[in-house]
Amino acid sequence: MKNKNREGKLIERKDPELRYNLITRKLPGHILARPGNVDTTDWFKNISEKGEQRKKDPNSIMNRAKNKDNWFCVHPFAEMFVEIDGYYQACCLAKKNYKNNISNTPFKSWMEDSEYMNGLRKEMLNPAKDFKDNKFINEYCVRCIKDEKRYGKSRRTYTMWKDSNNPEFWDNIERIAREYEETGKYKFKENNRICQIQLKAFGVECNLDCHMCLHENSSMRMDMVKKHNLWNTKVFGPLDSTLKKYKDVADNLAKIDIKDVINQVCELGPYLRSIKVIGGEPLIMKQYYQLLDAVIESGHAKDIIIKFQTNLTKLVAGKHKFINYIPHFLNISFTVSIDGVGKYQDYCRRRGVWEEIEDNIDLVNDPKFKDKAYVDVNSVITCLNVLRYYKVIDYCNNHPGVRSIGWLMIEWPKALRVNNLPDKLKNNLIPKYEGFPDIQSALKMPPCEDNDFQETINYLLKQDEAYKGTKWEMHLFDVFPELKEFAK
Repeated sequence: MKNKNREGKLIERKDPELRYNLITRKLPGHILARPGNVDTTDWFKNISEKGEQRKKDPNSIMNRAKNKDNWFCVHPFAEMFVEIDGYYQACCLAKKNYKNNISNTPFKSWMEDSEYMNGLRKEMLNPAKDFKDNKFINEYCVRCIKDEKRYGKSRRTYTMWKDSNNPEFWDNIERIAREYEETGKYKFKENNRICQIQLKAFGVECNLDCHMCLHENSSMRMDMVKKHNLWNTKVFGPLDSTLKKYKDVADNLAKIDIKDVINQVCELGPYLRSIKVIGGEPLIMKQYYQLLDAVIESGHAKDIIIKFQTNLTKLVAGKHKFINYIPHFLNISFTVSIDGVGKYQDYCRRRGVWEEIEDNIDLVNDPKFKDKAYVDVNSVITCLNVLRYYKVIDYCNNHPGVRSIGWLMIEWPKALRVNNLPDKLKNNLIPKYEGFPDIQSALKMPPCEDNDFQETINYLLKQDEAYKGTKWEMHLFDVFPELKEFAK
């Protein structure tokens, strides 16, 4: 059988389901995924001796997850996530309960005592495949449930693929989940480093103006709204609503005792596998450097991984040079937001310079940081960057300095979803994503009922106008000429 690869060239494929024709260790294993059908084939490919023993136990979490007897996710057992408004949630995509806030609930209490986390754990260990009785999962894990129905892939499945192939980590997850199943209690244990704290509660300071970013998440986006009236109600909804959310972030920052938060993180040092810091752009936020200094002083840094969700355009914030911190920690993971290659990245994430990102990737991969610093790529796929995103996949797959790549389909603003592209463009793109069924599924979906693609083009052209005469001047139809015929 012949199929076209991502460059459109014909390749021979004896088996249409050949798993590794277009996939390497860097790409998430989901080649057989289809809407409503999660692919678990590549889960638990790399396991320990204990894992080999668990294979024989049909009741092991490993087997129940792989066989899809349980809708299992590691986050309620291993993650503490704080959003920009200070509220806890199970992960970056989960919904909040608007009860537990970093100002009223310590990290430890959130993990051990909260109804939210305990409810999720109990349901994820429940072998029932029918979701109707899963109150907490249905309420808080809506995004992953929807994504698995639409694309056969979600943040949950990506995390399971990655974590299930980390033998030491999964052994600890298996143990703590089984203990919880027996006792109904979650307890931190020293020398059992499985927990990650994700902090997004120190503000939204950012240096880029990314086309898909919700404005309440970026100081630069809000600055462009104020200076250039860069707002499109049909794309982003009422401005008043966003202004309120942005004010809520500022109010939350005023309530937070940053020293107390840092002290709590350090107290949990014996239980932490990693700390992930998110912005805004965390590498330009000085509060995060205070956190790093405190963790180093605590004596736990050598056993902790630091992860930054970053645009990697800057490695310096005032007197702080991040590369000086690398030797102090077990290792550092730079999860870089890359949505295009070259001019496509510069357009999608305006004010960034692609060459600077590449220089910083090379710097992080300097031999002196071998086994201490890594670059992972995470992307948001929209109706704009999907026009060239296959170039990102190829770039990451071929770059020796990129350890892994993952992506999500944009959810909000709804106008920027992949399925809202004109049919002609979607049909041309589908063959380019051979081997990536989640992207193909998004391209095959009909547009949203209220979609007005002209308004999306208007929004992007207005952004172009705001940057006219600056060093970031670019034009939509120069970068993506195929869109011109759809502009009225």
